[in-house]
Amino acid sequence: MKKLLLWSFLLVSASCWVIPLATRDAAAQEAEGAAGIEETVALSEEEESETGRTLQDWYGMGGWIMHGILGCSILTLALILERAWALRRNGIIPGRLLGKLQGHIQRREMSQLLTLCGGSNTSLARVLRAGLIHFERGLAEMQDAVETAGSHEATLLRRNLPMLAALANIATMMGLLGTVLGMIESFDLIAQTGTGDARVVAGGIFQALVTTAAGLMVGITAIAAHSFLRRKVEVLETDLDEISFRMLEEFSLERQEPAPAKAEAGQLTPAEA
Repeated sequence: MKKLLLWSFLLVSASCWVIPLATRDAAAQEAEGAAGIEETVALSEEEESETGRTLQDWYGMGGWIMHGILGCSILTLALILERAWALRRNGIIPGRLLGKLQGHIQRREMSQLLTLCGGSNTSLARVLRAGLIHFERGLAEMQDAVETAGSHEATLLRRNLPMLAALANIATMMGLLGTVLGMIESFDLIAQTGTGDARVVAGGIFQALVTTAAGLMVGITAIAAHSFLRRKVEVLETDLDEISFRMLEEFSLERQEPAPAKAEAGQLTPAEA
């Protein structure tokens, strides 16, 4: 959670310069609209043909609803970065730790295994330790403990993914809300000025659709990232369970004492001789 708050703070700080410019542009557009809507549309079309629109212009045309979409985009990016960092394979199943564990298993060192797992804050260490502390109860008990611990680790791996999916829906809905509000303003403008100049109505509708485009961009990005990260979690869960089961089974076989060799039929042992 601390990492998520840190990512959000950094992204909000980086985007603070956008909001004042967008607010200033929105206020300027309202002042120009009060002076004369048709003249403003004509002048804006001439300026667009010469210079084109900047990012701040697009942001300002969306109105106040763009602030909410910007907030969703910042949270979405923060969640994506936080989960991408948290779901690194080397942070879940470290290769160096795996090698050390394998060495202790081959040397049948139970105490060293428990110490190593207890000192490592990784999913593999926690799951494996949960199985090792049930070693005396048999392999079946160890596997049950690993499954329970694995379910808990899977919950931790999926953390913040539901929030990412919710942000995808919220950003899309906010974009549609901005479009509906813009259409209401456009029809109100028609009621006041009539339909003599179609450019006046088209300009309002054009600005209304900006919020839909912005909301869809944030929503599509969030949905794509959610699908990718969820698939990554599933792969990590499968690998974590498989590696833990295999290591515990190998350790159980290593701990078994070799059975004494039976005397061949018809052959006397040294004691019988």
